[in-house]
Amino acid sequence: MNNEQILELIQKTAQDKTISLHLFNQNLTTLPPTLFELSHLEELGLSGNQLTTLPPELAKLSQLKVLYLSHNQLTKLPKVICRLPQLKFLYLSHNQLTTLPSQIARLSELEALYVNGNKLTVLPSTISKLAELRVLILSDNQLKILPHNIKKLTHLEMIYLNDNRLTTLPPTICELSRLKRLFLSNNQLTRLPTECYKLSRLEKLTIFENPLSLEGEWFKLVEQPEKIINYFIQKELKDGFLKEKNYNIILSVVWWLVIIMAVLIMLP
Repeated sequence: MNNEQILELIQKTAQDKTISLHLFNQNLTTLPPTLFELSHLEELGLSGNQLTTLPPELAKLSQLKVLYLSHNQLTKLPKVICRLPQLKFLYLSHNQLTTLPSQIARLSELEALYVNGNKLTVLPSTISKLAELRVLILSDNQLKILPHNIKKLTHLEMIYLNDNRLTTLPPTICELSRLKRLFLSNNQLTRLPTECYKLSRLEKLTIFENPLSLEGEWFKLVEQPEKIINYFIQKELKDGFLKEKNYNIILSVVWWLVIIMAVLIMLP
């Protein structure tokens, strides 16, 4: 569509009181001012454009529940998005985001957050305040750690963390009692927290391409996560037992050496 056609579509949306407007793949670098007059709008599609930021006027669309911004040129999440109190679904995949603002906590109604294909290295601790979040897609970023207070996302059902740089997982992730899908492939994990046994509702677990001490056939048990988790729990217990046993052996040897030395010193 050319500019004239886009303006006509916005005008028609206003006249018909249509609750959704899609402007996908239009090479937009800015948004027409008349767009922000659509105060009734509940869904706005802006994916596949050339947007680098969003104007403060976006806050006028206070009824927005769904916002598509994937495949743009955002390097920072415009803080105006955090002023959309009704937002439930936010799509930010394949931008250039390196961080998320702490103000994201204001999106108290958010149910799904898609930020895969960005450059995130860390998550703000305030993400834990997204109490209604059910879906969190973080694949293909540069995350090395997760915040420990992630356990506060008590409604979370899916978390995709594949294709990051995670070397460990906080044990608190195992307190997400509603979690059904946990995708961890292509990271740097050497172990899973033994607390994972708490994930009683888990239906799918992927751990491909990690330096885990696991035979190949185990990786195929995507839909039988309890078997993988049980394996790691048993391995952790076994390794702990062996370490303790070796420690006790060393301690005994040292103790006898001390006794022998003491006896030798006391001999005339």
